Amino acid sequence: MRTGKNSKDSLKDILTRSEKWIVVSHVKPDGDTLGSASALVQIGISLGKEVKWWGRDPLPGRYEFLPCSDSYFAKQSISELDLEDGGLVVSVDVSSLDRGIDGMDLGELAVIDHHGDNSLFGSVNWVEGEASSVGEMIYSLSVSMGVALTRGMAEALYVAIITDTGNLSFSNVTGDTVRVVADLIDCGVSPPEISEKLYHRDTTERLRLWGRAFERAKWEASICYSYLYADDFRDTGTEHDDTESLINSLMRIKDTEIALLFVEDGSEVKVSLRSKGRISVQDIAHVWGGGGHICASGCRVEGKMEEVILNVIKSISPC
Repeated sequence: MRTGKNSKDSLKDILTRSEKWIVVSHVKPDGDTLGSASALVQIGISLGKEVKWWGRDPLPGRYEFLPCSDSYFAKQSISELDLEDGGLVVSVDVSSLDRGIDGMDLGELAVIDHHGDNSLFGSVNWVEGEASSVGEMIYSLSVSMGVALTRGMAEALYVAIITDTGNLSFSNVTGDTVRVVADLIDCGVSPPEISEKLYHRDTTERLRLWGRAFERAKWEASICYSYLYADDFRDTGTEHDDTESLINSLMRIKDTEIALLFVEDGSEVKVSLRSKGRISVQDIAHVWGGGGHICASGCRVEGKMEEVILNVIKSISPC
């Protein structure tokens, strides 16, 4: 595994000298990886670069309004042919190689991320574990590269930041985060319009799926958890993307310190974890081969739902 230097300046240098960028979003893409990538694609185009935007999974419908979303392409792997003539792969919000696209490290790889447990797997890395979002980092990058923000870039960065900070309600928000958001609004972002596009387009099917999770919610000793089976998605006509932000609702239950959402996915159970910060869910996820942030992490565990729930909750130290 490469362990290139962690340097914003090195990242800027490689972006400047590379004429072809392949921007990569992580698996099961969320608002930060997509908003940040959308902004970076626009920045690249403004600099005269030839830019492609790929990810392993399809773009969720709720993010189709992002600029350049029509150029996003679901692709399982990158080949040497894709990298001919010096193509540079730029992974955005990708915490490890297995969360990107197979083969993305065949050539030069630039990593832009804010996961504190990132192993610096690129030939060039810029990782800031304290950043609220990669969106906040891309904003800083655009300023340092002398790129004037357009409204499209600002909207993409706004989406990245607000989705990874719970609309500026999470503990990762700093004064700098709020000042960046203010500048994005000054660039033409309309918070009501973005909120309408992100949060006011639920389907009755999605709400029925959430209802099943709410009915099963259990709380004990400051831990709240719920679970969904594969049949729940088939019965309600929903997809796994429809669980996005569901776990944040579990955190709203009084006196909850840690929330977990268990979702059956084939022979595995996908586990999403959230915390108020007193206990690191990143450490819990590491026990099960996952990772993320202190307050937001995830992992995938092989086994039946009931045993996975029991074993994961047993691994949590008392609050």
